[in-house]
Amino acid sequence: MITKYILAKNLKNRKETILHIMQKFKLLLVMLCAFSLTGFSQENESKEDNSGIIRIVGKLTNKQNNQPIPFANVGVIGSYIGAASNLDGIFEFKIPGKYNEQMIQASAVGFSTFTAKVSECSQVDTLEIVLTPKNYNIGEVEVMAESLVLQKRIKTALEKIPENYLQTPFNYDVYYRSEKLENEELNRLREAAVRIYDDKGYQRADAYQVFKERGYKFLQVRKNFEPASLADGSTFLDELLEMDIVRSRGNVLNGNHISFYDLKLDQITEYENDSIWVISYKSKRPMLSNTGDYYAKSYSGKLYIKTKDYAVIKNETHVVATNYSPQGRSFYVNENRQKWEPLKIEYDFSVTYKQHSGRYYLSYVNYKRHHELKEKETGIPKSLDINTEMLITKINTENPEIIEKRAYHEDMPYDKNFWESYNIIFDGE
Repeated sequence: MITKYILAKNLKNRKETILHIMQKFKLLLVMLCAFSLTGFSQENESKEDNSGIIRIVGKLTNKQNNQPIPFANVGVIGSYIGAASNLDGIFEFKIPGKYNEQMIQASAVGFSTFTAKVSECSQVDTLEIVLTPKNYNIGEVEVMAESLVLQKRIKTALEKIPENYLQTPFNYDVYYRSEKLENEELNRLREAAVRIYDDKGYQRADAYQVFKERGYKFLQVRKNFEPASLADGSTFLDELLEMDIVRSRGNVLNGNHISFYDLKLDQITEYENDSIWVISYKSKRPMLSNTGDYYAKSYSGKLYIKTKDYAVIKNETHVVATNYSPQGRSFYVNENRQKWEPLKIEYDFSVTYKQHSGRYYLSYVNYKRHHELKEKETGIPKSLDINTEMLITKINTENPEIIEKRAYHEDMPYDKNFWESYNIIFDGE
């Protein structure tokens, strides 16, 4: 009996011990789960800083060949908050926390459109966006009557500019970046926040008139060099502004010069779920009045026009020239005074437009120039590359700040506090 009692007592003690251990284990498990959930919550919130700003980093690739998609628009729908992808398809921007439940859209001409909530996109360290190419067959009738049909489409796009683009004064703030490379080594890098004023909006005029109607000033600047001369302080802003082909007539969008171009319907594609005509053009007679370049000998590109409202939403241009003036591509240069003889000069620029509050505005300009030169006295060769871009970050159509002059030269001190928060793109606030 005693033995049975002892065995029963031992068994009871073991059960109590096991039960106690299980209770502790359950408690530990609950604590671990709670800790994991807290860690998960902290991880999700790590992309939103103390000021409520959400950081979005991502990459755009082509589903067909896995190649990056450059110069695509990525941003919050219905606002001007966003960025453009770089040559590697990578983009980064910050969003005020109040937009957490809004939709982000990524779009590029010729591809499907991606949309997702800001809150969903902020959950990952790098947002991987894969877009599908969208191209359609071109009808035989369009090919047969190609020249007349395409001339008519471009002329209709010109006629509809007053309907599609703002016709009153406005400001746009821009992010400007330029780099200069000599013999493939980075020589100078400059970034700037700039405010531009346009007195007439998108009322078209010749290049000189448009020049007089625009002004700009630098808000902040940072660079990797100290200016040693007046030329060191100069920028490529004027040339970037000239590439806004909807604003000025000195390009393919000139009704008087449209017969000077060979036109071809390259493809019918898609942009933000709308059909787009992609019209290839090549100038038969390159000249200053229809290229904006005094020395252009070849001028060709592609024009992207929406089928729905005939808005020009993109332009790509390639130019081959015989010479170039440091004052800009539209200026004459005295060749006898040039230290370096030009052997090869060519450049490309790409311009995109974005719809905002029922109107289209300039969204992004990318400009890449390549020179191959030879020093006249020694015959030493040199390559020169200029890469510059301008991204519009804010549009102001109500009581715009009037800026009558242009700041051709900048020598502004570096402001660390400004640049630490500059990549937050404000939407009219």
